[in-house]
Amino acid sequence: MTARIDPENFLDVLLPVVRQCAEASLIFYGNVADLGKAADTILRGSQAQLASSVLTAVDTALQDIILTVVLQHFPQVRCIAEEDTPLKRRFRGSRDADYTVILDPIDGTLHYQRGDASYHICVGLAQDGIMQAALVARPDENKIFTAIRDRGAYVQVGRRRPRRLRLPKTPRTNAAFISTKARIYQEPSRPRLDPSESPIGAALVLTLLAEGDLCAYLTRQVEMYDVGPPSLIAEEAGARCFLKGGRSPLYRQRRKFGHYMAAATPDLEAFLLDVVRIGDRGENRP
Repeated sequence: MTARIDPENFLDVLLPVVRQCAEASLIFYGNVADLGKAADTILRGSQAQLASSVLTAVDTALQDIILTVVLQHFPQVRCIAEEDTPLKRRFRGSRDADYTVILDPIDGTLHYQRGDASYHICVGLAQDGIMQAALVARPDENKIFTAIRDRGAYVQVGRRRPRRLRLPKTPRTNAAFISTKARIYQEPSRPRLDPSESPIGAALVLTLLAEGDLCAYLTRQVEMYDVGPPSLIAEEAGARCFLKGGRSPLYRQRRKFGHYMAAATPDLEAFLLDVVRIGDRGENRP
């Protein structure tokens, strides 16, 4: 068993470096070369495959800057990070650790490279698969989202005082994000939701949900590092993140979630589960 990590201390250590990474990343926003990597052909939808193939030098640089600080302060943790950098391999001796740092250096790299929508820097701490702390930056809007389990979620704009995020009992919008990978569920959702599939990025969707600008999220084949940290922001604001059948996700090892959903209210959670059942019946129909 590894030594206990205080979630508040984790955020205190990582916040300055993430803030600096966010500021530095803006220099190259919309003006950085796509180095490219192999597209994930398992993904459904050409847009999803295109997004999976985008890689910039900023992705790898930010990842190693953040992991350098993690390794210095929390050397006993496991690490799940998107890019395969040499520094990430330093964590491979910690596979049995109770704690896991989950990192996506740039979520929304396609938008970052194009400069046409928000992107996010995401880092979080999980203990035995349960998110305990999260830090998500939205640099183009100068926003920093933070959350600690059972202590609430907050957003800070610039150097203003952080504001607690609390979802209303009745959503103020029926806007939802249903991805290209989950397009078969868009039509069954229309009686209640107004689904869109862009701009893409799990961190964007989940933080917008936490801010009350979306009420629901449905996707397929999503990576753990995409949804791990921002899921805690959404949940601490009052939403619920869940898998097919209503199960709670565990962020323990690198793998894709077959279905991933989030809802602002319990009745929307039930509605999304019904939408999945209806969509699956249509997809499996001869």
